[in-house]
Amino acid sequence: MRRTNGPENEVAVLITDIHQYSRLTSNMTAEGIRDYMIGYHGHLQTMVMDNQERADEFEPCAGDASIAIFRQKAGEGREQKCRRALKVALTIAEAIESGKIPFTRIGIYVGDIIEAPFGALTLRFGNCFAAANRLEELCAYFGTTILMDREVALAQDDLAQYIVAIGKVTPKSFEHPIHVYSIYKPGIHKCPADVDGEHLHAFIALKNEAIEYFIGNAQKGITPNFQIAEQKLHQAEMAFTDATGQLDMATLRISQYIHENPYPVDTFEQQGMAIDEKQGHSIGIRLLLLSQQLIKAFDREFYHALIENTDWESLFRIHWFKEGDVIMSIGDEPNGIYYLARGDVRVQDAGGKTIAQLSDGDIFGEMAYFTDDRRRSATVVAMTDIAVRRISTEDFERTPVLHSLFAEIARRRTRPV
Repeated sequence: MRRTNGPENEVAVLITDIHQYSRLTSNMTAEGIRDYMIGYHGHLQTMVMDNQERADEFEPCAGDASIAIFRQKAGEGREQKCRRALKVALTIAEAIESGKIPFTRIGIYVGDIIEAPFGALTLRFGNCFAAANRLEELCAYFGTTILMDREVALAQDDLAQYIVAIGKVTPKSFEHPIHVYSIYKPGIHKCPADVDGEHLHAFIALKNEAIEYFIGNAQKGITPNFQIAEQKLHQAEMAFTDATGQLDMATLRISQYIHENPYPVDTFEQQGMAIDEKQGHSIGIRLLLLSQQLIKAFDREFYHALIENTDWESLFRIHWFKEGDVIMSIGDEPNGIYYLARGDVRVQDAGGKTIAQLSDGDIFGEMAYFTDDRRRSATVVAMTDIAVRRISTEDFERTPVLHSLFAEIARRRTRPV
């Protein structure tokens, strides 16, 4: 059968999917699922098609998923379809918050499609469908309701003040990155309807600035700088908590990535974050897996406190030092315990002689807490640019499980062989 393709058209594609659909319907009969989903898609269709910012097409597909397409209307600029798509997404998000529909993830992407007849059907082709679907899936990873690409984000006008950069991401099975954004507006996405506007906008400004340093901005001459990015992400975390009383998962995900990769990997500028099935493990679990010394000190008595309850992991803040920097000196009072995440250091005695070299995964600085004079017994100097994770003295001493763990490490360092 000969197929005649129509011209390429740029559209905004909005894809939705119910979160944990299988669990939600696992105890329903076939008739129950039918009635539930017809009701759900009926609500969606009303929100997508029966309002001022309506989509041009809406189609339920694959059970709980749906696709809405926004075309450029006569007299519209290309930005208008992006604005309509986001406003429809916000209508859906508000219905989620009010409990009218179950929690639904939303991905929005702009791209070209080609259409062709297939019998009585019209088939559409374009990679924007797969991209919007990946954005919808990434909502679960970043803890968001809505994710959109940069074209949609930059097209906004009155909503621009609420647009938040998430990062540059290469999703699983993708060969190119997507600049990902979300929207943090009062009444959705963990932002109470009465959220303090000043605190919310402080968070948005800090988060956007942090991501600019995380991925770089060639137009402003900014190259990726994880040290500055992490500092601003920490400030953004506090600003979001001040505004909402909650944690922002999207910010924590970028912080986790920086803790895992204190310096940009070789492919980072081209790919950004590579998201796959290995992502999302606890920082605490990764810390234990990476450190041979922690594993050697590991005991069953620590299992629950360290693996099942990982509140302690956020106490290890990341710090950067340049080659030649002195991290600690003999005779100093201890200011924390260090985990060497990246790079090499040398340990020196009072005469400046190197008595040890440490590298990725090694721990140092704990001995001073288990001596009578509580003073540093060696000087540690960075042999390369390094990144460390440090827990402060205050946090260490008020966390009994960590005190027990590092006491065991110190005991094993000093016991006779």
